[in-house]
Amino acid sequence: MMMYLGFAGVVYVFISAIMSGDGEVPSVPSLRVDISDIQPEQANFLTWEGRPVLIYRRSDADVVNLRTGDSRIKDPESAGSEQPEFARNAMRSRTPDYFVAIALGTGQGCTVEHVPAADEQFQGQAWDGGFMDSCGKDRFDLAGRVYRGQYAGKNLKVPQYAIDGSMLILGR
Repeated sequence: MMMYLGFAGVVYVFISAIMSGDGEVPSVPSLRVDISDIQPEQANFLTWEGRPVLIYRRSDADVVNLRTGDSRIKDPESAGSEQPEFARNAMRSRTPDYFVAIALGTGQGCTVEHVPAADEQFQGQAWDGGFMDSCGKDRFDLAGRVYRGQYAGKNLKVPQYAIDGSMLILGR
């Protein structure tokens, strides 16, 4: 008899837990960031939901370079990348002038830093600028796409975001 009562109690708790849910999927808290002061070729870093996020404002030359294409990119179409549908384009962004990504390399998960364009050679060509993993030194272009021959296997992750005038809203 005690076993039946115990079983009934477990069933009651289980059914109560299922029925009490409101059916809504919890949303990620959003963060509003004023991007009006970010200058072309400037990267800003912030923390959102415990992760570093980079916001980079591209120059006109950056946009031209990204549209030209680069045979050194491992996944130029970002087929194996984590990004919202709006970022499935050459810029991997909502607009050509701003790039937003989780600032963690995809190899060892270390923070990335902005490395400006320079005459230094990288894989036989001048460095057009981009991002570099602080641990493994993996390099990514200004759309967060990883170069061939790097330990990192995927492009930088692009989070959900929206741009409303001079405000960038993360998590939307």
